[in-house]
Amino acid sequence: MNYALIKSGRVESIVVAEAEFVATITEQWDHIEPAPEGCAIGWAWDGEAFTPPAPPPAPEPIAEPRHITRLAFLNRFTDAEAISIDLASIGATVQAAGLRRYMNKVNAATFIDLAGPDTRAGVQALEAGGVLAAGRAAEILDSDILDEERP
Repeated sequence: MNYALIKSGRVESIVVAEAEFVATITEQWDHIEPAPEGCAIGWAWDGEAFTPPAPPPAPEPIAEPRHITRLAFLNRFTDAEAISIDLASIGATVQAAGLRRYMNKVNAATFIDLAGPDTRAGVQALEAGGVLAAGRAAEILDSDILDEERP
């Protein structure tokens, strides 16, 4: 017969044994109970019934990369926004130099990762600085990616 060897309300082992043998090992376990069909290590015992453990949680879906081409990224800005960015990058100010640096990174990139912290911070800074209208950063960064935008 199959017996469940139980400690702390959990099946620790299943043995195939005669009742005489089970009697010799009872002191080593909190409880020994005939194991029903299908009972396995890890099942719970509440003093009356066995229950299987909860199934493991489903794995988190793997997020699809949010990569687009440089051209697709630049096309997400309207012509008026692109002109405003260009005009804001003119001059010897720290802000203008920062904007030129950001655009140099965009132009040097193999692709643009819309979920990347640098990309998000840069576009959000354009909105915070008034170069983009309120809400445009989210539209540019979070809009669905079209097949033709993918690298």
